[in-house]
Amino acid sequence: MAQLKLPRDERITLRAAAHHLDPVVLLGASGLTEAVKKEVSRALDAHELIKVRVPSDDREERVEIYETLAEELGAAKVQLIGKLFVLYRPNPDKDKKEAPAEKAPAEKKERKTGAKARNQRKRLTEIIQAEKKGKAKSLPWASTVKKGKTPKGQVKAVGEKGTPLGKRLARKGFSK
Repeated sequence: MAQLKLPRDERITLRAAAHHLDPVVLLGASGLTEAVKKEVSRALDAHELIKVRVPSDDREERVEIYETLAEELGAAKVQLIGKLFVLYRPNPDKDKKEAPAEKAPAEKKERKTGAKARNQRKRLTEIIQAEKKGKAKSLPWASTVKKGKTPKGQVKAVGEKGTPLGKRLARKGFSK
């Protein structure tokens, strides 16, 4: 089976993903055997991205094992650091099984935030409560409202009947 070649960016991404992984396969004193190859193949099927630890002190032997495993199992060589190396082989069956169902995006209700919007909501609440009590003229800011306009710097508020707040106050005689 031919070794899998990965583009540079994908290798870098896989290195980052493999950073926190622990070695899945540990080679013993007997080196690279058929049992080790089967175990590495099984681990690649299960995890796609694995780390393998080789106890040998001979660098040339470790590189040879790394290249042999990648070539025979059809895996990509991601990284070789010291006695650890990282292999990657995509599993097409895993993509079919674990494809998450796409959810329809929930509709967002955009609510105004910030000081202006809070003040606006607060003033509308004050007006409604004052109208119920019949004390709308006693509001300290009611005299600042001009005909058809809201107080300086405020977003134009809409009252219960759909008319702008300034017009409602003007109709009731609260403007200068």
